[in-house]
Amino acid sequence: MPDYKNPPPRILRPRKELPTLEEAVTAAQCMSDSPEQQAELAAQLMGVPVAEVVPLIRKAAHRTTVMTPNRSVVVVRRPARTFSPRLAEAMRR
Repeated sequence: MPDYKNPPPRILRPRKELPTLEEAVTAAQCMSDSPEQQAELAAQLMGVPVAEVVPLIRKAAHRTTVMTPNRSVVVVRRPARTFSPRLAEAMRR
């Protein structure tokens, strides 16, 4: 086996996963408010009959989404204060 100074790069192959019906239902819910249109959109996205998607649309309709107003949150991280006797005396002066 040859001794390489710099080994050859590996061939990386990304994994390709097809979208699921649940993901198609979520996308359809974002695009339309009507359950009938959502079923049609999800069926078209996945290439399945509408009858196969309708139960998933009904099940997903029972989930509630909570909308919150846009707020900016600032998180300040402060280090923990540990005092040594010498440091405490120096701060008193």
